[in-house]
Amino acid sequence: MIVKQADVSDRSQLATVLSEIKFLRGVIHAAGVLDDGLLMQLDGNRFNRVLAPKVQGAWNLHELTQDRSLDFFVLFSSAASLLGSPGQANHVAANAFLDALAHHRQAIGLPALSINWGVWSEIGSATGQQNRLRSRGVRAIAPATGLQIFGQLLRQNRAQVGVIPIDWSKFIDRVDAPFFADFRSIAQPLVQRRPASMLTYLQTEVAKVIGLPSAQLPSPQQGFFDLGMDSLMTVELKNRLETNLGVSLTATAIFEHPTIRDLAQHLTTLIDAPPDNPPNAPTQPPDPPAQPPETAILAELEELETLLRQR
Repeated sequence: MIVKQADVSDRSQLATVLSEIKFLRGVIHAAGVLDDGLLMQLDGNRFNRVLAPKVQGAWNLHELTQDRSLDFFVLFSSAASLLGSPGQANHVAANAFLDALAHHRQAIGLPALSINWGVWSEIGSATGQQNRLRSRGVRAIAPATGLQIFGQLLRQNRAQVGVIPIDWSKFIDRVDAPFFADFRSIAQPLVQRRPASMLTYLQTEVAKVIGLPSAQLPSPQQGFFDLGMDSLMTVELKNRLETNLGVSLTATAIFEHPTIRDLAQHLTTLIDAPPDNPPNAPTQPPDPPAQPPETAILAELEELETLLRQR
């Protein structure tokens, strides 16, 4: 047995290690790191940090082993590249590359399998997200079960397989992405623009975002940040409300209306206001200077992060 430490994204280091292995029969690529954040805050360095071990590392293994007769070439991808994952655009992109590489290798006659693993219960970089994922209907994989499934997958010829214990009805109820629209049951219609009880509706939406059981609704008087909401949850709640209610909210709306009751009253005012007469609008608003959309988004995110740091 040969045990070596090397950076898989460094081609020269990897080539040195592989040159010492005379009888290589298979490759399992399981390297990866996380650097989560809102999309507009993920600069080139934060993307490269996550992409390097997966994208460059997998490509190095692909090129440096093409002359070897391998029985298997396994890439440990993530369910994130199938289902999406808020705050993990770099992680999603990196794993999507692994999936594409597996299909490419099979297309040119080389062995390949990309496994879109869900979160494992005791090991791995995503163990801290189990409660949030469970609230969305995604359960964890026990290590013993994962190893058994892995052994079974090695004996099949598909290029890509997802392994995700998931309650689809619960997952669809908590995800607003248009991609999953066709999965929705006719018996589960979307929320109407004007819920019968805005307060109850908002309590339910907040419970979904923070991962509370459906029977445990938060108090209307309790502050959002006393409930444990962070910046990603704040953005998720804002997106859900805009999608379901057809309103436009600023990034700081939750700070300006810090309890469920306060925000419910604000949403009711927005919905009931005539389209040409939004609440608190000046009689003759000045024309704002032209501003690129990405600049406006960054400005809102910076304001949100500043408010979070002040708490």
